[in-house]
Amino acid sequence: MYELNEILVYGNNGVCKVVDIRKEQFTGSPAMYYILSPIFSRQSALYVPIENTTLSSKLRPVMLKETLHEMMLEAKSSEAVWENNDRVRGEKFHTILANGLSSELLKVLKSLVIHKNELKQTVKKLHNADERTLAICEKVVGEEYAYAFGVDVDDALSHIENELTVA
Repeated sequence: MYELNEILVYGNNGVCKVVDIRKEQFTGSPAMYYILSPIFSRQSALYVPIENTTLSSKLRPVMLKETLHEMMLEAKSSEAVWENNDRVRGEKFHTILANGLSSELLKVLKSLVIHKNELKQTVKKLHNADERTLAICEKVVGEEYAYAFGVDVDDALSHIENELTVA
């Protein structure tokens, strides 16, 4: 069980602080909830039912700097591979996003940034689905890195994207 004031990552919602743990009755019977306040956004509070293992399993502590650095090195050394089939690419990205921050998610971010930069050269843009995926990747990756390293999210993202895409 997590504690009051603990800083956690909640799925793709980003880095949050546990601001309360209390009983609420949103459905039939009362249940205990973690009330989370996002650290980097003005999003309203998030209520996570403690007994709902599907939702509460998406909570985890922020990764250590060392772990994040190792994941970055693994993603950086991998080759960016672009799947041309939109449906297959979308399904693959969706599966990786569902698992939260990992070296695989960093590889997705790397692929999207490289592809976006290639498209810019031809005055084209990413497909809408890829833009949404990129935005989620940037939120998940940027917030956790920013919190772990004590920097601004935009600075974290600039550094990460530069690290991933520069040979």
